[in-house]
Amino acid sequence: MRGLELDQELRDSSIAPDRSLLVSEMEGTLRCDERVVSMGEMIVEHNGGSLRTFSGNRAHENGWWPSFKQRRLQHWEGETQRQALMALECDFSVEWAQSEPCLVRFPIGDEWFEWYADIQVSRFNAPDELWEIKKDERQLEDPRYRLKLAGVREICRRIGWRFRLVMADEIAINRHHCDNVELFASRRFVSIGPEHMRRFEDFALRNGTQTTYGELANIIEPNCPARGAAIIQGLTVRRRVEIDLREFLTNRTPLKMH
Repeated sequence: MRGLELDQELRDSSIAPDRSLLVSEMEGTLRCDERVVSMGEMIVEHNGGSLRTFSGNRAHENGWWPSFKQRRLQHWEGETQRQALMALECDFSVEWAQSEPCLVRFPIGDEWFEWYADIQVSRFNAPDELWEIKKDERQLEDPRYRLKLAGVREICRRIGWRFRLVMADEIAINRHHCDNVELFASRRFVSIGPEHMRRFEDFALRNGTQTTYGELANIIEPNCPARGAAIIQGLTVRRRVEIDLREFLTNRTPLKMH
């Protein structure tokens, strides 16, 4: 945002972050007077799904990806956005993530700007986030585009949300992280029987919640540790297991049971 003096142009420190500033027009509660002026509008899909979708005719790949946490198909455009959806699916702090969730429209001076969010992230005990995903900083060289992002950032601040500009190398930290996210996300719909959960919970009661990847896999499925590992991967998406996916996984990798 350097060189645009955006703090003086857009940021109003007298307006504290407040979720009540995000008002639905459908509720009939929108009351504007001299103290309340709309800075912009946010348009969402009526069922909470992806607002913008594509079917071919694009410069890069796109498609649909079923999310366990969001209980719906997620539209993705570009491999970076797909990788982000999988990483968020395996993130313990994330309740759900939605791709292409909204359109933000707002004026700056006499010019109107429109911005489609790449992903909305809902976290436990943390503000919601709107993500703009970029491959590198070269995609931010246009001053007018940076001005638009600064406007979105200020709108998010006023309603108590976070605006995040996320680069591709922040999503997949390294090769191991990328491989682990692919593996764990692929197990999100694995079948987990009541006997598996009984062994899981009995082990936690007797031995505590701290254990290792290999030990828990043997406990959950004694006759087939590979099956036990697949169930651990599914339980990670279900937020019953917390594990660091940024390093190479071995039987000694520590994890926490919830």
